[in-house]
Formats: sequence, structure tokens, C-alpha cells
Amino acid sequence: MSRLHAFEIHDQPWCPPSLRDALTDFLQFTITLGRTYAAIVPMLRDAIVRSGATSVLDLCSGAGGPWRTIRAEIAVPVLLSDKFPNRAARTGTVPFHPSPVDATSVPSHLPGFRTIFTAFHHFRPPEARAILADAVRQRQGIGVFEISRRAPAQIALIALTWLAVLVFVPFIRPIRWSRLAWTYLPPVLPLVGAFDGVVSCLRTYSPAELRELLHGFDTYAWQVGETRSRWSPLVVTYLVGVPKG
Repeated sequence: MSRLHAFEIHDQPWCPPSLRDALTDFLQFTITLGRTYAAIVPMLRDAIVRSGATSVLDLCSGAGGPWRTIRAEIAVPVLLSDKFPNRAARTGTVPFHPSPVDATSVPSHLPGFRTIFTAFHHFRPPEARAILADAVRQRQGIGVFEISRRAPAQIALIALTWLAVLVFVPFIRPIRWSRLAWTYLPPVLPLVGAFDGVVSCLRTYSPAELRELLHGFDTYAWQVGETRSRWSPLVVTYLVGVPKG
């Protein structure tokens, strides 16, 4: 199955911010509940050490991704950032940069090992390469991690997002009336979540496609592959790079 760069609703500039935030809140909640990214923590921790970084800059953070559960296992400060910051997100002690940050051109005053969770598929190949090129240019380590895949079983599972939204939204804290309204009056969030979830799978880069994006970045040592946490039915695709020498 070839990669298909269809559009996701919450990517669009006309998507209401409250709907976008409701979706990223839901993603953060389910990623935390399922400990989806637990398996990549040792790899990430090792890459941070090898890169010599003293902090992490998380890009395209949404509502904080997995940081609520993995932050304690990463021994450096973490700063969240996003092009559309979810300022209402609550991520414990992990701060959120208040201004928009473009992952393809990160300001030099925001150093640190760069991470992108559940978001790299939003970028077409030229933009994806630009993200990697910017990290290489600024000599910052980078880790890209995805839980969506172009695999029938994973697509079928993520297609059930609508049901998970209906079940889990009342348990997401803090409670936001806009999130409840988008879920039940009418059920827009379940439909958007299922649609965008399936499209995310179709847009996700395979390990082979990730390796193609790395051509020319020979000053970095790269790891590309797949893994899975024992608590999660979802396979994680990863790309990790650190400067050589």
C-alpha cells in the first residue's frame, strides 16, 4: 500500500481551535492510558546521552503526547511546543512554549534533543526532510515516533476511534465543556477522530520511506525500525538520529 497524503480535518486552518484541542486532548489521554510509547524510552534516553543534549524540545506536541508518563524516565528538562499551541493542555510539570514553533525551522534559541510523537505523518516528504535537515544543520539530535501504520489490522483498530472517544471523553481532565459539546452535541469529535485516525495511518511513513528521507544526512548516525510496548496493541515506528563524533 503506497503512502497517501490525504487531508486531516484538524490540520486545516478552518478547523475550530476548540475542536483541534479536543482531539489532541483525546490523543494525549489514550496514549497515556495505553503507555503506547513505553518501549522507546530506553532508546530515546540513550540517544539523548549520545547527542550530548542537556534538554529536550518536543515539536508538534498537541496536548503533550506521552510526556505525562515518560517524563520521569528522561533525566533532562523537557519543553513542549507546537505550531498551534494547545494552551489549555495540562501536562503536569512539563512547560509549554507559548509561541508557535515551526518544526521545519526551529529558532536557534530553542536548543535541545528534538522529539516528534504521533505527528511526523502530517508532513509531505519535502517538509519531512526539512525537519530532519534543520536538526542536522543545528547539530541537534532528533527522534521521530509514530503509532499509526499502513497495516490493515492497525487501520481497523484506529477506525474504532469514534467508540473510544464516546467512552473516554468524560474521563479526560480537566473537564472542558467545549470538548463535551463536540463529543455529544452533536458527535463531531468521534467522527473527526475516526476519520483523521484512518488518514493518519494512510499518511504514515514506513521504515523504508523514512530511510529514503535520510539520503545526504551522512554526518548523523540513524536508527530506523519498529517496536511495540507490551501494554499496547499498536506498533511504534521510530527514526532516531544523533551527530557522529
